[in-house]
Amino acid sequence: MAHDTGRTTRRTMHRLTVAVLVSAIAITAVASPAWAAVPNPPADGSAPGAALMTSLLGWLKWGGLAAALAGLLIGAITMGVGHFGSNYSASSAGRKWLLGGMGAAILSGLAWTIVTTLFAATGG
Repeated sequence: MAHDTGRTTRRTMHRLTVAVLVSAIAITAVASPAWAAVPNPPADGSAPGAALMTSLLGWLKWGGLAAALAGLLIGAITMGVGHFGSNYSASSAGRKWLLGGMGAAILSGLAWTIVTTLFAATGG
């Protein structure tokens, strides 16, 4: 009899979960037109601290590029030392630093393009 009680409890929990999910989907479908009516004013740059944020983002971009350059240089030096010193682990670590520096440079350079593309794709 104890086995049947566990099966009944699982079945009841399954039905309850399905009912909650169906209810949530129905509420979301009904409420979607109301969410679409929220106005989306354009950004005009008049927010307090907008100039500071622009300056901060510029410094972050250049900091990211400097870090990428440092990663490239550290990776190249480590890889060269590992290669000519017959140290496989140092050479492998240098390749990781080199690839990390390349990735950081790509992300820093494409950050503006990625953000504006995503902003335009969402209707901004």
